[in-house]
Amino acid sequence: MFAYLNGTLVEVGPQHVVLDVQGIGFHIIVPSSVASKLPSRGNEVRLYVHLNVRQDSMELYGFLNREDKLLFEKLISVSGIGPKAAISMLSALSSTQLALAIATGDVKALSAAPGIGKKTAQRVILELREKIDREVVESSPVVDDEVVAAQGIEKEALQALMALGYQAVEAQRAVDMVKGQAQDTATLVKLALKALDRR
Repeated sequence: MFAYLNGTLVEVGPQHVVLDVQGIGFHIIVPSSVASKLPSRGNEVRLYVHLNVRQDSMELYGFLNREDKLLFEKLISVSGIGPKAAISMLSALSSTQLALAIATGDVKALSAAPGIGKKTAQRVILELREKIDREVVESSPVVDDEVVAAQGIEKEALQALMALGYQAVEAQRAVDMVKGQAQDTATLVKLALKALDRR
């Protein structure tokens, strides 16, 4: 029904905002990570929104970009995952980190979100792994000069591990341990994560 809303930001809470759109105040539930990225009150904001209709209520969920909204919609398509659980995951991890965790089968990263247990994390991975675009897995920006010199899939794997929160040195060490065992980024990341878990 809604693609996005443009309006004036009038209220910001830990996991919600109120957007004034031509005199109508929309209460929009957002991941907690969104609040820190919003401008000050009184400024114009565009939020990409999803309308969730239940038997007893209608709720709007908002995101700063289409990618986050699409990932949210993928998450709630998983059996047993409702909007609150999806928002919890998107609050604990950025969309890139979340996509990487799903694509590489990182149960530990997913279950770090409040209310997400190991079984729920495994279900998300099982149902979404094939739906997560390969481009998302390999799109993490380089965030440390120490890995700029890495080449090919090794560089991409380092970027992925660092996006998941590992330090450059430990990520490099893990990749060096397994780099001869993989021919693509996703496999190398998976093997490196296993090596890190064995520490």
